[in-house]
Amino acid sequence: MSRRRTTAALVALAAIGMLRILWLHFVSEPRHEPPRAPIDLRYQALRELVRSGEVGYVSDLPAAVRLGEDAATLGTRMYLHAQYALAPVVLRYDDARAAVVVANVSDPAVLPELLRQRGLELMAEAGPGLALARPR
Repeated sequence: MSRRRTTAALVALAAIGMLRILWLHFVSEPRHEPPRAPIDLRYQALRELVRSGEVGYVSDLPAAVRLGEDAATLGTRMYLHAQYALAPVVLRYDDARAAVVVANVSDPAVLPELLRQRGLELMAEAGPGLALARPR
């Protein structure tokens, strides 16, 4: 095989590979993958209430904060989403004694019970299952 044919074969294979990637990314995946809601939408009202600094964070679901814990849980995802959406605010996990505490629950019906158990007083609701509280 000549050098020219080898080069042409490599160019053809590279073009086929690039077309495959473009097809998967722009055509196949959008059709078969459900669209994901932007993280920030749920926390937008809370972001208006908490601008900067450090706040406590409590939830009805545990988050993986130590090595060896399952990082694929809903509680971990909720914590990370809140931290991402509220940045540069720092969320101190499981701290109900901070001056301001974010309460983030998976089921809005358990919010009053979580606040009662943790000794917190509701300051403002920022959406379903999302509230700003302070110690009593």
